[in-house]
Amino acid sequence: MILTIDIGNTTTNFGLFEGAKLKSQFSVGTQTGRTPDELTLQLKALARTKRLHLTKAKQILVCSVVPRMTSVLTESLRSLRAVPLRIVGQDLTVPLVNKYRYPEQVGQDRLVGAYAAWHTYQQDCIVADFGTAITIDIVTKQREYLGGIIAPGVDISLEALAARTALLPKVDLREPPELLGRDTANSIRSGVFNGCIALVDGLVTRLKKEYAPHAKVVATGGASPLIAKHATTIDALRPHLVLEGLLYLASSKTA
Repeated sequence: MILTIDIGNTTTNFGLFEGAKLKSQFSVGTQTGRTPDELTLQLKALARTKRLHLTKAKQILVCSVVPRMTSVLTESLRSLRAVPLRIVGQDLTVPLVNKYRYPEQVGQDRLVGAYAAWHTYQQDCIVADFGTAITIDIVTKQREYLGGIIAPGVDISLEALAARTALLPKVDLREPPELLGRDTANSIRSGVFNGCIALVDGLVTRLKKEYAPHAKVVATGGASPLIAKHATTIDALRPHLVLEGLLYLASSKTA
């Protein structure tokens, strides 16, 4: 049994794998003010509710873009005697040729997602991750991470509209009933939802034309199931791609 953990800016995702099968997946909010003791209590409660045996994991792999939460989670898991634990970027390296101008600037989650796509499809891939930010990255068949694009995510866009305007409300993201909004809430939803689809389709089309004409386009991240249904450039939906990538790293000889 292998426990994989992806600490994102908004959500921390846990995946418990038995062999190659994802047996259980759950998420908690990423709260940087939480103490290790508080997180331990939450993890114990989740383990009881979902009947998870976290301490029986043979390996724990962590990918994080929130350094404060990395240390909190590490201390919490070790208090549960859940070992061994390895952190991507510290204890192991994603086995890609990183072509970024400043390789250390790439988030480990982006590299793990790119590696998972390459491992799964063994061809040029474009990975569109719809999380707190929207990232669109390219990995080649030769296992080269070329770089990517970063744009505001859907939740950030909704929050910014509410925070920076006097009359626009904060709305939840869901598919609008039609393209043309006929009330304020659905006008906002249509703009963010359809704008996101247009953004990914437009950028992926340009990326394929300039860098990887035959790339397989893989969508992942929290909003990916909603967006992937309508984006014409997306070939495959893998919402838990980073968790899958951590599983592949657990058995990688080069990691």
